[in-house]
Amino acid sequence: MNRVCVIDIAALSPRLLAHDTSLWINSLACPPRAMKPTFPAVQASVQASMTTGVGPGQHGVIGGGLYRRQCGELSFDERSNTLLMKKRFWHSRRFTMPKVAMVLWSNPLAGAADIVMGAMSYGPAGVSLAEHPVGLYGELVDSLGACDTSLLRGPRASWPCAGWLVSAAQEIWRRHKPDLQWVYLPGVDFEVVRWGVESAQAIEAMRVLDMQARRLADDVLADGGSVVVVSDGGYVDVSRVAFPNVALCQAGLLKVVPTDLGDMPDLQSSAAFAMVDHQVAHVYCKDNSAARAAGEVLRGMAGVDKVLDRQEVFESGLGMERAGEKVLLAAPDAWLSYRWWTDDSHAPRTAARWDVQGKLGFDPCEFFAGQGGAGGRIDANPGRVRASRGLVPASAADFGVFGASIDVGGEQCLDVTDVPHIVGKMLLGG
Repeated sequence: MNRVCVIDIAALSPRLLAHDTSLWINSLACPPRAMKPTFPAVQASVQASMTTGVGPGQHGVIGGGLYRRQCGELSFDERSNTLLMKKRFWHSRRFTMPKVAMVLWSNPLAGAADIVMGAMSYGPAGVSLAEHPVGLYGELVDSLGACDTSLLRGPRASWPCAGWLVSAAQEIWRRHKPDLQWVYLPGVDFEVVRWGVESAQAIEAMRVLDMQARRLADDVLADGGSVVVVSDGGYVDVSRVAFPNVALCQAGLLKVVPTDLGDMPDLQSSAAFAMVDHQVAHVYCKDNSAARAAGEVLRGMAGVDKVLDRQEVFESGLGMERAGEKVLLAAPDAWLSYRWWTDDSHAPRTAARWDVQGKLGFDPCEFFAGQGGAGGRIDANPGRVRASRGLVPASAADFGVFGASIDVGGEQCLDVTDVPHIVGKMLLGG
């Protein structure tokens, strides 16, 4: 079996790559080409498609969060491979137990890989890095020093986090000798959200991440392995924001209760609420009547393009039991905020402003929080968000990318579900 390392550079797109043709990635034998994401085009869902070869309607990762209807609870810190309802491609009968490593990947635990270092999730900041086997992180700290996890979340999140991750991936590649290694490198996405897709800050971060990816690739290639460089989707510039949970709250469908930490959502008593992920939201409803009422409230909101009903959800490829009764799509130039409050004096309070108890989705404002305000309240202005993702972009320039150290042939534009076939052939020498 050949050895392959897949490097996922967050937020990389053909539009961004066009700003610097001198990048290392452009020198690959198979230069980067557009790769269409599955819907919704968010990191956890697309990475699941990239490793299973099917869309979220089959693998079950319908976004960055999970709502358990049976107990009325939301979770954004899921790490288990058991959430996938479709096997990852290397678990098929084509392969004879390849040794697999995952570095900062989604859902890496519970049988996904032999070696795991870190996990991407929307969960609370400060959660310890996932590891398998136990003691792996300690071994890496002895060699590399500790990972500054504040660079992965919150207002300090920035591209220097990739340096430690690449060094850890190099150590794992050398020491543990996986046949297949998956490495996620964030950094460009943080700057894109703060400054915009084609901003100077995003271009600088892209150049740094290109150098970091090359550092890892040089080790892999020198060791006789092959390299694949991908991104799980690009971003698009946005200029406005919509608040579906505010609308549902004002309509009496979402219930909130006052607490010592501010107003909090009461999902058990609510008829409907929106679990928001960038430009897409799953709207969970108590019954058909609530679903009709929620659709009427949300349809026609400024910044909202469509409200998909159950049949349209299935037609979109997202239909399965974990999906909402309705799915909300933002307008292409807008994003969706999970916030349910309009009066900042009632905003939730926690020790860290970007950690919200009872939150109803991903909040890009965490990249700005902590620059004012007091008492642990969320204080970043949603209007500062410059880019988002989630919809399948209208232009291939805003898709993800695929490149490789060997010529893989095929169509000029790929689908993310093609990745298992291509990487599988590289592993088997086809």
